[in-house]
Parts: sequence; C-alpha cells; structure tokens
Amino acid sequence: MNFKTLVTLILVTFTFTVFAQDINQAGEVYNEGNQAVKSGDFVTAIQKYEESIKVASALGAEGEQIVSGAKAQIPSLYYKIGAADYKEKNVDKAIGEFENAIKYGKEYGDTETVEKSEQIIPKLYYSKGNALYKEKKYDEALAVFKQSNELNPKYSRALWGMGLAYSKLKKYDEMDKSFSAALEIAQADGDEKMAAKIQKTGKQLLQSQGAGKLQSQAWDESLKYLNASLKYDDGDKDTYYYLALGYNGKQNWDEALKAVQKGLDLSTDENDEYKAKFYYEMGNAYKGKGMNTEACAAYTDASHGRFVESANYELKTVLKCN
Repeated sequence: MNFKTLVTLILVTFTFTVFAQDINQAGEVYNEGNQAVKSGDFVTAIQKYEESIKVASALGAEGEQIVSGAKAQIPSLYYKIGAADYKEKNVDKAIGEFENAIKYGKEYGDTETVEKSEQIIPKLYYSKGNALYKEKKYDEALAVFKQSNELNPKYSRALWGMGLAYSKLKKYDEMDKSFSAALEIAQADGDEKMAAKIQKTGKQLLQSQGAGKLQSQAWDESLKYLNASLKYDDGDKDTYYYLALGYNGKQNWDEALKAVQKGLDLSTDENDEYKAKFYYEMGNAYKGKGMNTEACAAYTDASHGRFVESANYELKTVLKCN
C-alpha cells in the first residue's frame, strides 16, 4: 500500500467516524426531545428538537428523517405551551406562543396547528379586552377588541366588545355599528345566546340615549337613536311611546300617530292606565293637525292615572270638548 492510498484510507475512515458520531449525536438529542415531551417539559423538548435539526441538517439525506421528525413536533408543542399559559390566565404569553405555533407551522407545513392557532388568538385578544373593560380601561379595551376583530372579522364577540367599549366612551354611533355587525354575524352563526344578548343591550342603550335626548328637546338626535333601537327590538312598547313624543316635538304629526298606533297595537293586554300615555300623545298629534274631534276622543281615552289632570285640561280648557 503506497503512501497516497494510505492517506486516502485514513481520511475516509476519519470522515465516516465523524459522520457516525454526528448522526448518533443528532439521534440522541432527538430522543432527549421525545423524553421531554413524555415528561411534559415542552420548552426543553423544543430546544432539543431544534438542536437535533441543526446537527442532522448538516448530514444531508442521512439526517432527513430526524429533521422531518423534529419539525413535525415543534409547532404543536408551541400550541400546547400556549394552551397551558392560557389556562393559567397568562394571556399575553399565550398569544406569543400561539403566534410561534403559526410561524413554525407555516414554515414546517403543519397546517392543522396553524388553523387552530389562528382561530384561538382572536379569542385571547377578546379575553384580554374583556379584562381591561372590567377594570374600566375602556380606551385600552377598545384597542384590544379591535385587534381581535382585525384578526377575525367574523368573530361576533370582538364586535360585541367594541360596542360595549364605545358605549362607555359615549360614542353611540360607533356602538350601534359594532352591535349591528355583531348581531348579523351571531345570527348567521346560529349563536342564539349571543344574538339575544346583543339585541337586549343594543335596544336598552339606544332607547335610553334616545329618551335622554327628549328631555333636552334634541328631537332629531332622539329620533335617530330610538329608530336605531328598533333593529334590535321592534316590539318594545316604550320605544314607540318615546318616538311619539319625539315626532310630536318636531310637529311631525303623522309619524307621531303611526308610532302611537304601533304602541297601542302592542299594548292590547295592558290596562287603561298604561295605554293613557299613548292616547295622550295621540290627542297632541290630532290637535296639531287641527283635527279637534279626534283629539277630544283621544284625550278622553287618556283620562286615566297620571294623565287625568293633563287630559282634562285639554278637554275642558283648550279644546272645550263636549
């Protein structure tokens, strides 16, 4: 054996030995990752899998099995860490871990983990926003609810949260838009409980705002909010009474009469004392139209409970009804 052949043999033997050591090292580290998974130490497992990828990637085809095996584990481990963080109410950290699950899921081809993580992150932002809302940090809550909405525009609870925050910030037009969008999505999803919650709250807040504007005689604003409330509940008797007050305030007698009639149609099971408020506004509308005979009949029907004195004044002093 000549010197050249001897050197070549030594180099081949050395290379094979180093290769064998590297493949063994990669395998050992990979197995350490598997053991960490079994013990529930997902952070260590990720570290070991990443180390095995680094070593095995340098081995070419011989290391492909280890590389692919490690990559298959990492996205789901980040998901599991995120789930554990959320269970411990560490929302910010959980969001970061789910974002890692998405990042590595896309890089390593784990579409299932990507989809699950993308579905849960908006819910975590909603949870975070809800906590801020309970702390009365309404501006901060709104910003976080918006993040949830941006990530999933079809998530009704994010829009619901935005609406609540807008209401506390007295931005009622924005509140209405958010509630309206949330209601449409909840109904499309068949989420009856969420839809009912939105309808109840939307109606109450808009009706209250509209009724409040009546006291300052801001007729147009009042009517805007009251009419908006009807999309959440078009069967609320009091809303039609407030509408009648608003339309009479604007001297829009015909619309006032329509509102009164709708309120009376919804009040068939109520007693005369309850109906009196509608008949009183009916009398005001007919009086405004110059239809005194009809006004007298309406004021007569309004002569019950707290409206007796006012109705009698209109009957005897103003219209001088027979």
